[in-house]
Amino acid sequence: MVAANQPAEIERRSLEAGAVAYQQFHGTIASIESVTSSVRSWVVTMGYKPEGPTAVEINGEPNADDATAQYDIEVQLPVGPNAKAHPSDHVQIKPFAATDAIVMTLRGPSELTSIGGPLEQMKSWMQERNVAPGPVVRWVEVTDPAKVSPDEQITEVQYLIAAS
Repeated sequence: MVAANQPAEIERRSLEAGAVAYQQFHGTIASIESVTSSVRSWVVTMGYKPEGPTAVEINGEPNADDATAQYDIEVQLPVGPNAKAHPSDHVQIKPFAATDAIVMTLRGPSELTSIGGPLEQMKSWMQERNVAPGPVVRWVEVTDPAKVSPDEQITEVQYLIAAS
């Protein structure tokens, strides 16, 4: 659910490069939570400190009308540059390249299963500015919903785009 009483902000922003712990899988939007927990647990168990919010990267645009649709999904958690993973670990480490994105900031409670509305607003915003959306959508919980009140929650929806 997107907070209806607070307007969303949309802007073009450069996302910084860094290292991320990540796990890839193919599944539905609803199946993401267990993988998110798995990546967080792995990072903590390995003794690394998360250095930013968890991001869910979806290859393709989520279909708001089909909860059974499956996507190639990657759950990412920023970690320090010294983080290492064994090749047999279910979570791996890779660089996240600096990139440009169109970012919509949502204030208040939001759920990934309701991403369709924000994506439509973002596409309209991009069309007005002649910006083509890329094939990757990211959902980033800037604040931890378990640690802040619903009114204090901040989530970003990001469309990665090619730098121009």
